[in-house]
Amino acid sequence: MNDVPWIEARTLDTETVRETWALAARHVLADVAREYHAVIGVAELGEAVQQRTRIRNRQPASQWVGDVLYRVAKDCVRRREPLLGSLCVGPDGRMSDWYADTVAAVRGDVVTDVEQHAAQERLECYRTHGAELPPDGGQPALPPQRPATARASRTSSSPRAAKTSPARPAARKPEPVAAPVCPRCFMVLPSTGICDNCD
Repeated sequence: MNDVPWIEARTLDTETVRETWALAARHVLADVAREYHAVIGVAELGEAVQQRTRIRNRQPASQWVGDVLYRVAKDCVRRREPLLGSLCVGPDGRMSDWYADTVAAVRGDVVTDVEQHAAQERLECYRTHGAELPPDGGQPALPPQRPATARASRTSSSPRAAKTSPARPAARKPEPVAAPVCPRCFMVLPSTGICDNCD
């Protein structure tokens, strides 16, 4: 697959790109759900989705993953499945802002304790997608807090190794500053702020 050329997201229709990413995100998250208590970070999910689709976006994943996960959530509701997006955690190991809004939008639920709600959804995801559960059926668990650039708890094919391996602190890289883009053609705007293509 590495010989397949990359396509820049800004050269495609936004709706098509997001729907394609949502389909890929569903597959990535279903793979995560096959390991009890596994989670995936926003940046890691964004990278995996882009690798699977070969559609690259120069913006940080945190700027577009919420919309992709909203689409995944709608599909989960349609299939009468738990929300796979509960497996995607922010850089601090906690749920991102989009989660409560998405649950309210797709199910009509009011979430008062985001972390507990997501933990219960994750447990249901593990059950639905065939994770090997402990004899008691498993317990909802909050993901461990971790450094922003550390990999999700899926660092090993063995659940035991993933739980006992100490997390190594990673050096923090500065977040890239996204250049402003035209909302119609998605080209980077010149310093004037006026799109050369559209205006």
